Amino acid sequence: MTAMGDTGQPPGTAQRPENPRPFRVLLADAGLQLRERLADLLTQQTVEVLTADDGFDVLCRLPELRPDLLLLASALPRLSGTQVCSLVRQCPDFRELTVILMGDEHNLLDEVRAELAGADGCLHMPFRLAELQDVLARVRPRTADPGVAAP
Repeated sequence: MTAMGDTGQPPGTAQRPENPRPFRVLLADAGLQLRERLADLLTQQTVEVLTADDGFDVLCRLPELRPDLLLLASALPRLSGTQVCSLVRQCPDFRELTVILMGDEHNLLDEVRAELAGADGCLHMPFRLAELQDVLARVRPRTADPGVAAP
């Protein structure tokens, strides 16, 4: 007779959750068209996409949404992407959250600001789908489903 654990399975057998939480990205950009386009690209990568249109909204919703990745436009209303990043880094619950800032063009000053704010990286507009996929590949947990390749 085999001993069963509290879960009704043999001891040492990992039980998979029936509905694991999907990889969650909070995307913040003031431009509706860009937000929608990026959300579509992310959704193709089997990612749950949550959106915000300003930095203050990001901070207010962060505890509730608990994203795995924060994609922030550098230029956001009310609080800039770098301000949001800096504030997120001061919160113990979100210090380990991956934050990527998105800027309009390759600009050394923006990169320095992002680094000082504690960002994990920068994407410069316009960026290629492969760059976004690289960010997702670096951030997703190793055990997560890698998703579907983009067309």
